[in-house]
Amino acid sequence: YIIDEVHMLSTSAFNALLKTLEEPPPHLLSVFATTESHKVPATIISRCQRFDFRRMELESIISQLSFIAEKENITIDRESLVTIAKKADGSMRDSQSIFDQVIAFCGNNVVYTEMAAALHLIDEDFFFRISDAIAARNISEAFLIAEDVIEKGYELGETLQGLLEHFRNILTVKAMGNTSLIETSESFKDKYQETADKFSKADLLRYIQIIA
Repeated sequence: YIIDEVHMLSTSAFNALLKTLEEPPPHLLSVFATTESHKVPATIISRCQRFDFRRMELESIISQLSFIAEKENITIDRESLVTIAKKADGSMRDSQSIFDQVIAFCGNNVVYTEMAAALHLIDEDFFFRISDAIAARNISEAFLIAEDVIEKGYELGETLQGLLEHFRNILTVKAMGNTSLIETSESFKDKYQETADKFSKADLLRYIQIIA
């Protein structure tokens, strides 16, 4: 028996399950899956073997989505695949759900700009526009960017989260001297390399602290 999201069981359900776990029939194998193991009672956990799974790597998700696209005769660019994989946050299941949404909106020929517009995603170029304005101390551009965020209806928390990741990426490139550790498309990696030269490490740390 496989019980997904087992932490959602009620206390009485867990109590009823406990008896079976203590004296399981020889033919019975139970698999409990959860994303919130801290909500599972200790009495249950102590009677189970525990396996912790890590998030899937970005390239593994991109590779699988590319395989699916090829089998389904779907053309999709690398930037779109990277965006879907990042939005899935390490989950193959979620990436396939997002991929289905993208196909529903864009058809069998997916281009990044159309996908971003269809799913109302904040374009990565938008975050470069912000960092460029900061680097140039361009206050009027900063006000126009803030107006754009409101006018286009971007979720403010998501915007700040994306901006935080953007500046972390810049700091990573600044500290490492290369783009090997950041997860984005090759075209944006070149932009990160250029942008990193515009800031000091101290400034980047300060911006990250402010955004956080």
